[in-house]
Amino acid sequence: MALKKSDKLIAIIGVIILIIAGIAIFVYSSPEEEVPKVLKEKTIAYTWVSNEENVTFSDRAVKKQEYTADIVIDLSDGKVLTGVNFWINWKDDYTRGLLFRKGEDTLTVKIDYLGDEIDHKSTKKADTSIGDFMINDVPMDEIFTTEDENFDPIEYINEKYSGENTATFNLSVKVVTGEKALTIRPLKFLNFLRDKGNKFNLIITYEYYDYDYEELEDNTPPMSNQGENGDIYSHLTNTGFK
Repeated sequence: MALKKSDKLIAIIGVIILIIAGIAIFVYSSPEEEVPKVLKEKTIAYTWVSNEENVTFSDRAVKKQEYTADIVIDLSDGKVLTGVNFWINWKDDYTRGLLFRKGEDTLTVKIDYLGDEIDHKSTKKADTSIGDFMINDVPMDEIFTTEDENFDPIEYINEKYSGENTATFNLSVKVVTGEKALTIRPLKFLNFLRDKGNKFNLIITYEYYDYDYEELEDNTPPMSNQGENGDIYSHLTNTGFK
C-alpha cells in the first residue's frame, strides 16, 4: 500500500527523532555519584613514668639583710611536675667556746609557692627536710582515638598539660648572729664584727612524669612498657637577689 505524502513526512521526522535520541543517549553520560570519604580512625596509647631528680642551691645569708631569690624548676613541654621537696643543710661557721658554744647563729628559711608557705628556723646547724609541695596531679595513662588526619600526638599532650611542667618558688633566708654588739669587752665586739653570717645549702628534689606513646593498629593491645626517655631535661635558675 502506497503511503501518502504526509505519512512519509511523518515517518521521516520520526526516524530523525530516533536518530537524534540515540546520539544523545550515546554522547550523554550521567555524572558519577560522589562516593563519601571514609575517615580512618587513629588510636594513640599514652603511658607515663615517674622520674626524680635533685639539685643543690647554695649561697650565703648575711646578717641584717634578707636574702631573696626566685627558684624556678622548668622542664620541657609535655612533662608534668608533681612534687617538690626542700632540704636545708647549714652549720654555724663562727662560734667560740669548748664545752659551751657561744655566739651561735639562727637561720630562718621561708619558701612560698602560690601562697602556700613553709617556715623553718634552726640554731647552730640543720640537716633536715623542711617541707614538701604538691604541684600537679599524677597524669593517667590513656588511649585516645580520633578521625583527624592532621592529629599530632605530641601537640595533643603539650596542650593538655600546658603549664604543668614548671613551678616558681619565692625563697627568703635570714640569719641572726649570736654575738652581741653592745658589750664593754673588746674581744666580744671583735667577734661580733667577724661574724658576717652563714653559708647554706638548699637541696631540692623534684618528681615529674614523662610520657611515651604508640599508634595502635586494629586489634592491637596497648603497650605495657615505656620506651627510651631520651629528651628529658631540667634546669633551675634563680633571680631577684638582694
